[in-house]
Amino acid sequence: MTLDDENNSVQRFVLKCNVSACYQELSNMIDQPWITVCGHIFCASCGLAELGKLPAICPICCHQLTSPFDIIQSELNPPSHFVEMVLMGLNPNDCLEAARRGISFWQSQSVLQLNSSENNVQNTRSQIVEMQSHYEDKVATMNREIFTLREECQRLKEENSKSQHHKTPVSADRSNSNTQEQQAVAATKVSTNATGTVKKQLYPRPSIPLQHIRPTSSRNDSLPQRQFLGKF
Repeated sequence: MTLDDENNSVQRFVLKCNVSACYQELSNMIDQPWITVCGHIFCASCGLAELGKLPAICPICCHQLTSPFDIIQSELNPPSHFVEMVLMGLNPNDCLEAARRGISFWQSQSVLQLNSSENNVQNTRSQIVEMQSHYEDKVATMNREIFTLREECQRLKEENSKSQHHKTPVSADRSNSNTQEQQAVAATKVSTNATGTVKKQLYPRPSIPLQHIRPTSSRNDSLPQRQFLGKF
């Protein structure tokens, strides 16, 4: 890794408030963040709430903060000439120690953020496992309900099939009975017609000769004519 790559990775790293409930980025904040001697940083509101009065206790590591120099409000984006002048006049060993402490602060912050991210990942995984177990139980319950409904549908189909099977012979019997009745009526009619025909053939009506047939006339014609000979 080159020096430019290291600078880019450092630039991508952003300091955040160490209070887990807050955890907001501090690079673009107007108010100055609070930094403790134990190597923790807080936004202005969390720093004032937790470290506003001495003595104070660091909410992250419970370090006792008693001296005014144990807590400072620092400018994260100071002008370049301020960075160049802040160490002027100090002993080189003190400058090296200050640089070492500054680098150590960034390292501890990166480790803190990494641990926080790992905790978040672990919590997310736990939630996923819990949700997976919950929905697996729900799916199993639904599958059991589906299986029960399928069995119920199969049972109803079998009952319906049996009912249709019982109804078919009854309707067939009724149809056969109606057919037999119709056949009996037809046979009776045929028998009656045949009997009449046979009687006509065996016992024909005698025919009367024409000379024996008297001519029909009115009643007056059949009576003798009376002659009136005189007055009564």
